[in-house]
Amino acid sequence: MGSRARRARFRRLAAAALAALAGSLVLFTAGASPASAITYHPVSLPADESPHVDAGMEWWYITGHLNGKDLLGKSHSYGFETMVVRNDGISTAPVATIYNVNFAISDLTRGTYKGTKEIYSIQPDVVPPGGGYNFTVGSVHMDGKNGVNHFSGGFSDLSYSFGSMTASQSTPAALHGNAGIIPYGPFGQSGYYSQTNLKVNGTLFDHGMPVQVTGTAWLDHQWGDWTPGKGGWEWYSIQLSNNTQYMLYFIRDENGNYVQTVGTLVQPNGSTTNLPPAQLSRTTTGTWTSPNTNITYPIKSTVTVPGGTLSVTPQLPDQEVWSSLVPVGQYWEGTATVGGTINGQAVTGMAYAEVIPYIEMPGHGYVWQSVLDLLGL
Repeated sequence: MGSRARRARFRRLAAAALAALAGSLVLFTAGASPASAITYHPVSLPADESPHVDAGMEWWYITGHLNGKDLLGKSHSYGFETMVVRNDGISTAPVATIYNVNFAISDLTRGTYKGTKEIYSIQPDVVPPGGGYNFTVGSVHMDGKNGVNHFSGGFSDLSYSFGSMTASQSTPAALHGNAGIIPYGPFGQSGYYSQTNLKVNGTLFDHGMPVQVTGTAWLDHQWGDWTPGKGGWEWYSIQLSNNTQYMLYFIRDENGNYVQTVGTLVQPNGSTTNLPPAQLSRTTTGTWTSPNTNITYPIKSTVTVPGGTLSVTPQLPDQEVWSSLVPVGQYWEGTATVGGTINGQAVTGMAYAEVIPYIEMPGHGYVWQSVLDLLGL
């Protein structure tokens, strides 16, 4: 099916979904006044695992590294991203909210990457009793509570899909910044916590072949009624061989200047330390130019943290999440290896690195015109 036909089909589905949500909805386009303002408070789990109906935008995502064997005994290695983005871009939450799935598999055995961000749904916000989250968008399902998460689904062509996957950890979630509230550069403030040392097991269907996989993963949940602004960032989730983890966030303004740095060190028992921004830095050591978008991404880097430096090297150069239907918000997010020295000790590990080259961050009632066009609004 061509892109024009896919666009037309999606518009029909979106229109039907809006009609099914009933009533009369007052729709706001880009730049509309906020319907409400979020009240930030110290993060409390599992209540804050749920959708925040006063947030303009939020996301839950799990990235990780998997290894396993198929039925024929062949070994496989993968990186993966499964992510749900919630956007109150038409100011109708909690009755009707835009949900979007980003899904990607880095097949390290084949040396290939496949991703999509073209799965959209307009559906009510659901806040489970007692906290946690539970939603299905297209073929992708995610739910979780108290450090136990499940996910399933994948690509519509069945090239890669997850069966029933479980990702859990026994240590507390890491609340970044001030009790889970971080400064967010040109975008104001953000609620933000992570589960940094998830143990994963389940089945990945690789072109129809079931592969029993295990591995490690990282869950991020971030939300806000952000100040509409322009900028970007580089972000890292780093899981080291000494069982410590680092979250590093380097946030840029619209001119490419770093204006906010946020970092957290997570100890093996789950305790956290906020890292002084002045002791955090990053240097680009390698780039990749996308043949899809012509964006040049700084995908290889060295980061400095208190006590040492770490080199972050992508396992595949092409791990860009992009869309021909929604040509905004393109980004690079990929599995990487880590090596370096911390406090005089050599360390190795795994990471996911994210590069947002440029984004116009929305608040309530603010949605990119291309998304409005795609939804037929």
